[in-house]
Amino acid sequence: MVGTAVDTRGMHVTVLVFNGVTSREVVLPLTAISDAVNPTVRWVALQPGPVHGFEPLQRFEAEAGLDTVEPTDLLLVPGGLGSVRMMEDPEVVSWVAATAAQARFVMSVSTGSLLLAAAGLLADRDASGHWLASGVLEAAGAHPTEQLVTWQGNVVTTAGAAAAADVAAELPRRIEYGAPG
Repeated sequence: MVGTAVDTRGMHVTVLVFNGVTSREVVLPLTAISDAVNPTVRWVALQPGPVHGFEPLQRFEAEAGLDTVEPTDLLLVPGGLGSVRMMEDPEVVSWVAATAAQARFVMSVSTGSLLLAAAGLLADRDASGHWLASGVLEAAGAHPTEQLVTWQGNVVTTAGAAAAADVAAELPRRIEYGAPG
């Protein structure tokens, strides 16, 4: 794919949202991507409908449930208080694994790395994430790092929303030019 130009104006982003998601871990990366391209965003949750973020007044409207897996340029898995509950849900873990297999890039933010680890995407790999969750991340088979950003091929884990925004701003270029992680 190196050297093959891709029209990033049609960049597709799939975002997993759940009750208790940390809203800024969704909003900051999407804002950074939107500064570079005009993405199509697909909101996915346990089931279609409203999902409430951790912060007051934050709400996302999921258009799809976990019954559909579609190819995407970016699978964005944010964290939040509900992420531990999500990593223990076999349906969520299975959906993350299946969607990641069809994604060009997979990015987790903070405790979203727990879902990637539960899905087997971080087995014996270095991973960034929220420092309070490093023990859970390690128990799930990953090697927690203190890095703000950790690239492992097409999978990138970030320690928080600001680091995720920096990565998200760079993703359209990586997609366009086929740059490795």
